Amino acid sequence: MPRIALLLVGVLTLGSTAAGIAGYADLANAERQARFVCHDGERFSVAIHDDHVRFRSGTGIFTLMRTSEGDFQNPDIALSIHHDRSQLRRAGEAIKTCQQSQNAV
Repeated sequence: MPRIALLLVGVLTLGSTAAGIAGYADLANAERQARFVCHDGERFSVAIHDDHVRFRSGTGIFTLMRTSEGDFQNPDIALSIHHDRSQLRRAGEAIKTCQQSQNAV
């Protein structure tokens, strides 16, 4: 195998490992974690921190900043969490009402 290919494999492996560790650290430091299922069947999970949430769904992992108690957003996603219910709004889509779930995302 050429040296450049070995170097590329090493760099990609290191990058993947670092990203995995960072994601785990973010989950480990979360105040609370929760899973939700929406009426249309969409599922997502959140790791809730003091000033943000890590929002994980089938479309990716996103950081949403806290705007007020229980409300989080980034330019494309707004999420409101109150007890075991949430409302999810993506840019250009209708608001979805979701219920906390014990099932995996």
